[in-house]
Amino acid sequence: MASIPTITSTQIQRTLFPAKPTTLSSSKTLSLGTPTPTAHPLCRRLVGVVPPPRFHQPIRAGPKSNQADGKWVHEGSITESLPNGMFQIHLDNGDDVVGYISGKIRKNFVRVLPGDRVSVEVSRYDTSRGRIVYRHRKREPTTE
Repeated sequence: MASIPTITSTQIQRTLFPAKPTTLSSSKTLSLGTPTPTAHPLCRRLVGVVPPPRFHQPIRAGPKSNQADGKWVHEGSITESLPNGMFQIHLDNGDDVVGYISGKIRKNFVRVLPGDRVSVEVSRYDTSRGRIVYRHRKREPTTE
């Protein structure tokens, strides 16, 4: 009797499954110049294909307007300096507001004194408080 040759499992793996997955060759191109995707031998996943993005990226818009933030910008003049960097401001529409200096003005050491004209952001929800966002320059009288 003839003996039947035995095959080990490593020999089966070497013959059925190559060590490296197949790669895209430059000869397989479409008319547009993009490589043709090939199937990986171990699974049905296509090699060389990038999946589409899962989420839509929103278009970046400019800075938010003050209307979107729920704030109104009013002009007025400072009537009194209060403790802790607060100021009493009389707005042009007749209202009185307690305001504080915004961080940008504080950072740049802009001096705000009683009598100065300022722009104030006032919240829709609390119209008695505001934030001083700009100090207007005093206009020099022009002599002609």
